[in-house]
Amino acid sequence: MTKRWVCLIVAAAALTPLSARAADLGGQKLYEAFRADKPPVIDGKLDDACWREASPSAEFTVYKAAGPIQQTCFQVAYDSGNLYLAITNIESNLAVMKADIRTDDLTTVMGDEADEFFLQPESGGDYYQFAANCLGAKYDARAFDVSWNAEWRCAAGRTDTAWTLECAIAFSSFERYGVPGAVWGLNVCRDRQAGGEVEWSTWSPTPGGFHQPQNFGRLIFGGQPGAGLDRATLIECARAATKSLDLERRLNEAMATIRTGKMPDMTAEQRQQLDNQLAQSQAALDGLGKLLQSDKPLDTKRWMETNARLQAALKPLEEAAWQVRFETLLGD
Repeated sequence: MTKRWVCLIVAAAALTPLSARAADLGGQKLYEAFRADKPPVIDGKLDDACWREASPSAEFTVYKAAGPIQQTCFQVAYDSGNLYLAITNIESNLAVMKADIRTDDLTTVMGDEADEFFLQPESGGDYYQFAANCLGAKYDARAFDVSWNAEWRCAAGRTDTAWTLECAIAFSSFERYGVPGAVWGLNVCRDRQAGGEVEWSTWSPTPGGFHQPQNFGRLIFGGQPGAGLDRATLIECARAATKSLDLERRLNEAMATIRTGKMPDMTAEQRQQLDNQLAQSQAALDGLGKLLQSDKPLDTKRWMETNARLQAALKPLEEAAWQVRFETLLGD
């Protein structure tokens, strides 16, 4: 076992995650999830303490509608085992809502008054679709793979002005966990049929259809960690640490290629740009080194910020390294 792996194991054992902060995510919609001390009762009433604390989402935008949009609002909370979602669907025609499907795992659930939500635990990785109608019938899939099934519960309810949906989704369904500092892809969408007026709306705009993970917003896991060091924190820390080692290796390889290669036709401006990229890469690597050597308690937020800096430095540097290899081949 290398010294670096020993450092990573020690880091995992010392984790004390801090609250998440929104990073620069390119203008994407962001929602920070509330870490609940007590889980909600999944009954569709949305009267639990966590829903009084969790922030409401921003307004939905129309994807397809025949008239003025009926607004929707969602809230997200979580604990060490589950992600919790509460959705309030404002409805001016409660008496004529479409509510036919009472059987789970049918795509026709989405032909009723229904909510759909999408989760992507890792950028560029698998994404998962969940849907439930105003009767509480539910549907789930991994993208379009309907054979996948999550461990989750939901319940629908009504008020004088809206119908509501409350869900609990086990993190074990994804073999990933929500911990303070983690960032997942998220979108929440609504299928409205009341009175024969088809209306589709969405929190994060997805022109052309809901199944567009590249256009999902971002779910940031906020709050403080639970008491002690839970299994979720260890798993997510180990995953982040493994990614750090891979990014470190690739950056070092790219830097070595550039420093030993030859690019005689490079302009002064291009040389300056490459020097800046090398400096940015070295700073990111130095940040990883400081993270491993620090005497301060480590946390998942710091791991993920460090990996984000490594990833940002890697892409342009690997492109430059490829160009150096190409020029070297031509020179030979």
